This record gives sequence, C-alpha cells and structure tokens, in this order.
Amino acid sequence: MTGSTWEIVLADRHIDRLVARSIAGDPRAFGRLYDEYADRVFAFVRGRVGSTEDAEDLTASVFLKAWEAIGGYDDRGLPFGAWLFRIARNAVIDSYRRSARAPQLSSADEAVEMPDENAVVEDEVFVRLDLEKIREAMESLTEEQRSVLMLRFIWSLDLQESAQALGKTEGAVKALQHRAVRSLARLLAEENDHG
Repeated sequence: MTGSTWEIVLADRHIDRLVARSIAGDPRAFGRLYDEYADRVFAFVRGRVGSTEDAEDLTASVFLKAWEAIGGYDDRGLPFGAWLFRIARNAVIDSYRRSARAPQLSSADEAVEMPDENAVVEDEVFVRLDLEKIREAMESLTEEQRSVLMLRFIWSLDLQESAQALGKTEGAVKALQHRAVRSLARLLAEENDHG
C-alpha cells in the first residue's frame, strides 16, 4: 500500500471505531465524529440556505438527528460520511419545504475564510471574485449536479460512496459529475468572455 492509501485505511478504521462506540451510546465518540464532519456538513448546508445563522441551526439539527438515529445505523456498505450526508440533504429539503422558498447559495464573502495577515489584499479580492463567479455558475446547475460536486470535491467521497449517498448507481454519479463539471466550465468560460 502507498503512504496515502494506508493513511486513508487508518482514517476509515478510526471513523469505524468512533461509529461503533457512538452506536453503543458513547457521547464522547459521537463528539469526535462531530469534530470530523461538522465543517463539511456546515459547508454543504451553508451552500444551500440564506444565512450563516440558518446554516448553523440546520447543522446542529443534522447532528441531533444523527445522534438520535445512530443506534439504527448499519454500515451495509454505506460509509458514515455518506449516511450523514443523506441526513444533511434531507434536512435541507425539509427546511425548503418549511420555508417555502427556493434554495440559495451563500455569498462568497461569507464562504471565504479571512486570509492571514501576510496575504496581499489584491489576492484576496481576486479569490473572492473567482468564488463569486463559481457560486453564480453553480446556481445554474441542477440540485443533483451541485450535490455530486459537493460530495466529490468538498466531502471528498469516492465514486461508490457518492453513489450510495445519493441512492444512484456509480455510472449515474459519474455521468452527473461529468455533466456538472462540463456545465460549470462552460458557464465560467461564458462569464469570462462577457467579463
């Protein structure tokens, strides 16, 4: 095994142990799972709701639902991260239904962490402009395409895990990802031509 493959195996085993302890009712183990996944859940939710406060509330709700349901979690080929993503996705859908408003992507200003003190201001401006262009382009994608991009590139799930999280075949996820990336590239190229 290569170094990076070995690290992934160790990380997976670590998560599996934390999940097993959580299923047994260990709140500290679940707290460690929270630490592992909270940023990714928040990023996913924040990309779909109108405000940081709503995203924080929804993220807390996702983990509360996960804690309440962890006793019934059974791996059966669905990794914990994919299971958690399903809970997050369902929570966002439920939130849309309750609020009766369309999903919104976050503003680039709130999605970007502030640079360190040594960063050049111009670089920050260009990064924010690029992120704003990506955010606007992603609004044109379908919900499924956005979800695939989030799973693959933000959550770092592999193809099989992404397929399981979305309840689709690997081939369907591959096709969705391919179309999403092509559409995003086309939209960004059009933006650059007009900008």
